[in-house]
Amino acid sequence: MSAIALHSDAAPTPAGTYSQGMQAGQLVFLAGQTPRDRHGVRWGGSPFETQVRVVLDNLQAIAQAAGLSLRDAVKVNVFLRDTTLSAQFDAIYATYVGAVPPARTLTQSSLNGFDVEVDAILLRAG
Repeated sequence: MSAIALHSDAAPTPAGTYSQGMQAGQLVFLAGQTPRDRHGVRWGGSPFETQVRVVLDNLQAIAQAAGLSLRDAVKVNVFLRDTTLSAQFDAIYATYVGAVPPARTLTQSSLNGFDVEVDAILLRAG
């Protein structure tokens, strides 16, 4: 089995030495996304809800590059600077992942300059 790098012009170019996503067999691994848009504009000073939407839109764009969506996620890792915002995160997140949410870990993190980062693992059915 070989891995295939994924790329979407609708998501930001990686800020380091990593791919936006990798497909390995039936699994698709999406790199952690922060509130930075495809033009490199950082949204860290924006309201929390805006930051969450930018992050999830980035992940959705990369998932779509693999012919999938966040509704195909089986595991998600969420990093929040302030975990008291988890209910606000959940309200937006639920609209992306659908009625059967994936397994998830939520971690408090000392993010610098923004409030949220999310990565995901997707499963290609069939």
